[in-house]
Amino acid sequence: STSILNDTEEKMESTSILNDTEEKMESSSILNDNAASASEISIESFDNPSLEWRSMNDPVMGGESTGTTQIEDGVGNFDGEVVDVPFLQSPGFIQMVGSGSYPDVSACTSLRLNLMTTEDYRGYRISFGTVHLPEMQYSRGYHADFVAPVGEFENVIIPFRDFSAKWDPGTGDQVVTCEEDSQYCPDESTLRNMETLKIWGEGVAGAVHLRVKSISAVGCSSGGVAPSFVVISDEGSDPVLGGRESSMSSIARKNSSDSLWELGGLGFVGFAALLALAVSNHVRSRRNLYYEVEGSASVNEVV
Repeated sequence: STSILNDTEEKMESTSILNDTEEKMESSSILNDNAASASEISIESFDNPSLEWRSMNDPVMGGESTGTTQIEDGVGNFDGEVVDVPFLQSPGFIQMVGSGSYPDVSACTSLRLNLMTTEDYRGYRISFGTVHLPEMQYSRGYHADFVAPVGEFENVIIPFRDFSAKWDPGTGDQVVTCEEDSQYCPDESTLRNMETLKIWGEGVAGAVHLRVKSISAVGCSSGGVAPSFVVISDEGSDPVLGGRESSMSSIARKNSSDSLWELGGLGFVGFAALLALAVSNHVRSRRNLYYEVEGSASVNEVV
């Protein structure tokens, strides 16, 4: 009788351990699913598009390139041809332009595009935002190159640090990179609301046949900590009044754990000073020198 009782207790204990293990595995699975969800933010999925897409081509600037944008069977089709602008004797551009409501991706590190091209073309670019440098006249946004896979859909990853506001509107090439000068890196205000996103065929003559399934931001932190390269513009210069002076200040972002350790050592006085600095920077960020609404020129990696 004692033996039977011991066997029963052992079986019950084994069952309890098994149940605990299954609960922990299920809990771990839920955490992993939540983490995966938090690390990616969808911007556009062409099987259920949330943005309005159109084409804009260089004839608005005197060129002769042609392009079209259509959505069919869950795919955004960007087709056309980039040819020389006659008076410039160099290739122009065509664009696939998305307008509408954009999510906050300020806690993310990269863009991910699921796409392919039906034939090799080396003039693909992507831009977002309406940031405007005074010396660039009509050109706006942060600009980057990408290479599209040929013949098969893949995920193309473009880190935000690869974008720059300082680019040549004649060729599409970056003049000063984000790495070379952080004032040209994407700023937090733009990442919070891109306003517009454009895929380009630019600066290289040839046929464009791009197929896009989705666009998302990846490497996103659930804690909302912005990437370390993000800069905040500092206003107070006279271009807002018609002058030519400009200034920008950059603020290095630190992760939340670093900040908490530092606050512990600063004490009340240090915390008060840090809080005052944060409030000041927030006010300045809302007065971003480089923002202007896009003008009358508008008409339109695999893992």
